[in-house]
Amino acid sequence: MHINHKNVVLGLVGAIAALLLAGCGSPVYTVDDGSKVDEKLYKTVSAYGAGEQVIRPAIVRSAALKDPDCSKQWELPFAVATSYDLDKEKRIAWVRAWQVDERLSVIAATKESGLAVGDKIDRLDGYHRDNTVKMMERLIELREDGDPFPVTLSTGKVVQITPVEVCRGHVQITSPESPDAQDYHWRYSTHPVSVFEQPLTADEGLWLVLWTQGLSEVGGPLGKTYYYGGRLLKAIYTTASIVSGVGAVANAAQTAAAQIAAQQASRAAINEATQQAARALANQAVDAAKEKALVVLREALKSQAQAMAMDSIKASAIFRSSLSGVSWVMGTQWDRADEWALQRMRQLGADPMAAYSLHFKLASHANALNGLVFDEERLKGVQAFADKDGFGEKAKNVLAGNDPNATEVNVSAVTVASVESKTLEDVPSAPPVTVGSQDTTVSPATVLVATPPDTVTAVAPVALAPVIGQ
Repeated sequence: MHINHKNVVLGLVGAIAALLLAGCGSPVYTVDDGSKVDEKLYKTVSAYGAGEQVIRPAIVRSAALKDPDCSKQWELPFAVATSYDLDKEKRIAWVRAWQVDERLSVIAATKESGLAVGDKIDRLDGYHRDNTVKMMERLIELREDGDPFPVTLSTGKVVQITPVEVCRGHVQITSPESPDAQDYHWRYSTHPVSVFEQPLTADEGLWLVLWTQGLSEVGGPLGKTYYYGGRLLKAIYTTASIVSGVGAVANAAQTAAAQIAAQQASRAAINEATQQAARALANQAVDAAKEKALVVLREALKSQAQAMAMDSIKASAIFRSSLSGVSWVMGTQWDRADEWALQRMRQLGADPMAAYSLHFKLASHANALNGLVFDEERLKGVQAFADKDGFGEKAKNVLAGNDPNATEVNVSAVTVASVESKTLEDVPSAPPVTVGSQDTTVSPATVLVATPPDTVTAVAPVALAPVIGQ
C-alpha cells in the first residue's frame, strides 16, 4: 500500500490550522483565579451591584404611580455591567463580586423581567458587538424607544424585555471608577456608591427612587431656567462674588467641613474602642454579667451613632451649600423633593418611615455627603410632614436611631444648632457643563466626558444603569 506522505503532511497542517482558527474564534473570558484584589475596590464594586439590585425593583414599583402630572421617561427592569477593557485586578473584582466578565452581564433584574444575575447577553434586538460598550449604547437606544425588544442570552435563550414608563428622573449610581462623584439634574440624579455600603430595604430603595423623580419634577423648571440662562446668571453671580467676598465664605465652609470630619473620625475611634472593651468584658463575665455588659455595649453604640448623626446633619448642610452649577440649583429644591416623595410613598402603599430610617442609617455612619441625609432645615420639613400625617412620634424615634414604637425617645440626634444654608439669591455658582447645545450626560455604564460638540469620549467602561432621557 502506497502512502502519499505529502498529502498526509498537508492534511495534518490543515487540521492544525483549523484548530488554531477555531481557538481564535472562541474568546477567553475572565475567571476568578484567586489573585489578590484591593479591598477598597472590591467593596466599591460590591456596593455598586447591591445598589442596582435594590433600585431596579423600586423603579418598576414606581411605575404603578401612573402620575398624569409628571413628565415621563422609560426605564429598564434590569441592569448590566461589563469588565471590557479593564485591567486585570478590576476584572477579577467584577467577576468575583457579581460574575461579570467582558460580556454584557446582568447584575440586577426583577423577577418579572425573565433575566437573572449572572446571565450573559449576546444580542440586543439582533445587535451584537464584541465591544460591549457599544452594546450598552445600543441598550440605551432601545430603552429610549420604549418598545418591547428581544434579548438573546449566551445560552441561546431569548427573553422579551418591555421598558416601563415612570416619572422623569433617572436613578444613577456613580461608576466605581469615581465612587464619590455625584450630580443632580432635572433628567437624573447620580448618587455616590457609598449610599449603598449599608444594605437598603426595599422601601428605602423606593424612597431613593421617588426622591430622585421628585427632584426632577419640582426642581426641573428652576434647573432649566438656570441652565439655559447661564450666561446672564454667570455674570450676575461673578459680580456678586466680587462684592460679597464669596471666597471667604467658601474657605469657612471648607474649614467647618474639615472640623466635622475630624469629629466624626474621633467618634468612630471612640466607638471602636467602646465596642472592643464591652465585648472583652462580656466574654469574661458570667452569664448574668455578660448580658448586662451587652446592654451597656448596645447603649454605648447607640449613643455614639446618635452623636455621629448630629455631626452628619451639620455636614449635610455644608455639603448642600458646596454644590455648583445645575446641581447647586437643584439642591435648593431638596426639601420640596422630600415632600413629593413622601406623598407618593403613601400612594404606593410603602412605609414612609423608610425616608427617616435611611437618613439615620447614613448619618450614623458619617455618610453625610449625599442628597439623602437631611440637614436641619429638611429635618423640620419631614418632621412636620410626619406630624401632619399622624406618625410624628415614630419619625422622632427612627431619626434618633430608636425603635419606631418606643414610648420614650432621645431627640438629641434630631435637633442641632442651625447651620446657615445659602439661598438662590445670595450664592455664586459655577456655570453648568455643556456639550455643544446639549446637556452633559453621565452613565454608570461608561463615564461620559464633556468634549467638543457631537463627540462623546468613553472612559473606564464599567457598568450600566441607563441614564439618558429628557
